[in-house]
Amino acid sequence: MKNIMASHPGKKWKSLSYTCLIGSLALFVSACQPAKISDSGQKEDLGNISTKTTGAQDLEKLLPPKGTPSYEDLANTPTVDPLMRLIEPQPPVIGARPLKVASAETVKVAILLPLSGQNEAIGNDLLRAANMALFDLQNGQLQLLPFDTKGTVRGAESAAAEALIAGSQLILGPLFSSSVPPVRALAQGRGVNVITFSTDTTVAGNGVYVMGLTVGQQIRRVMEFAYRQGLLNFAVLAPDSRYGDAVINDVTAETETLGLSLDRTVRYPVNVEPGSQELHDIAKILGDYQMRQKQLAEEIKLYEKNTDDESKEYVKKLQKLDTFGPVSFDALIIPEGGARLKELASLLSYYDIDPEVVQFIGTGLWADPSLSAEPALVGGWFSAPAPEKAAAFRDRFEKTYSYLPSRIASLAYDATALAGLLAQDPPETRFDRAAIENANGFTGYDGIFRFPANEVAERGLAVLEVGPKKLLVLEPAPQSFTPLVN
Repeated sequence: MKNIMASHPGKKWKSLSYTCLIGSLALFVSACQPAKISDSGQKEDLGNISTKTTGAQDLEKLLPPKGTPSYEDLANTPTVDPLMRLIEPQPPVIGARPLKVASAETVKVAILLPLSGQNEAIGNDLLRAANMALFDLQNGQLQLLPFDTKGTVRGAESAAAEALIAGSQLILGPLFSSSVPPVRALAQGRGVNVITFSTDTTVAGNGVYVMGLTVGQQIRRVMEFAYRQGLLNFAVLAPDSRYGDAVINDVTAETETLGLSLDRTVRYPVNVEPGSQELHDIAKILGDYQMRQKQLAEEIKLYEKNTDDESKEYVKKLQKLDTFGPVSFDALIIPEGGARLKELASLLSYYDIDPEVVQFIGTGLWADPSLSAEPALVGGWFSAPAPEKAAAFRDRFEKTYSYLPSRIASLAYDATALAGLLAQDPPETRFDRAAIENANGFTGYDGIFRFPANEVAERGLAVLEVGPKKLLVLEPAPQSFTPLVN
């Protein structure tokens, strides 16, 4: 296992058996140690790594000398790299440098992000997180080259072309799965691997590694935990969306793997209005509400003619109920978040799907402390990266940049730290499949992870519970990839 959360200069890596690059921050220890794998369960000065757009005066120092051919000139010159024809002019971004021949000591890694356009805020969060990792690495050999995808497919293709012309040996990004195909096509032609921040597992393969926190990872972890707690019959209430499709596919696969029962799946429209009758009807259908009402009436009828005190007392209790008999499942997976999740949970409880009887289970969308305000969700389970590490990253980012980042910003930190680790390998094996797919895996702010042959990150996640005041850890994130279920 390699820890990639930080590093020091001057350490020489001689094998894959060492823990990597531990920084000088109070959170981490200051020297590299042999890996010990357990099977049990201040504002920072970033020096010359700017976190602001470079001013016009500074940019003049970065631009090629006057008389240097423009991109348009080069694109029309038949002797230059054909990828030049794909490059769109783009504004300078953090860390941008003019194209030049790399020295033998320089290892160039590109990061492709939406640094302008509709998604520029999240793109710049990821870039700042990457710059944090670059600062921690203190590796003068590594050069991180940011390129703006503008949040479009064409922009991603242009950014990838420019990255490859610049001599990038690895590409981090893009963020969106729709941008992966053109990036992959160009990168494959140069023998360059790609680590995307997308969560779409369908884009993995042929040199593209999916780094995102996928819903499949979350479902497998929490269902395996539920199975060990004795829960065998599952149901799913999911939005009628691609996300909902993915959840149902993952739940179906995991029930088959563990030998569980998938009792039913119920879908609801994504854009249904809050408080609509449609949502009420869906809650009734999920819990067989009308059938259980009939069962109640029949049970009352069966005993109400009896004159003994015990029967009379029993009938009084029944008359206070809305339904009789349990639902046919003992765990319900709800891949939703925010206000819609709170509304659904309240409706389910209202229509006698009792969270005291049925275990409510969620996805990473449940990593929201405000859910403790909804009584029906208290006691619900979900899986996510270890909360203490996630909090450490958020706190550190906030101290550095004076605002809280988007949740996925830590992915860019871990990916950049991983690149920094692999950059120290010999040139002939640097960033190749064997290096990226190291079976021992790596450790970052989002916990342990590794890339198996399917090129989708396998992660070690914690199991959390929605407590009455805050999120609670039921089972810590594992420290190795030893399976908990054989």
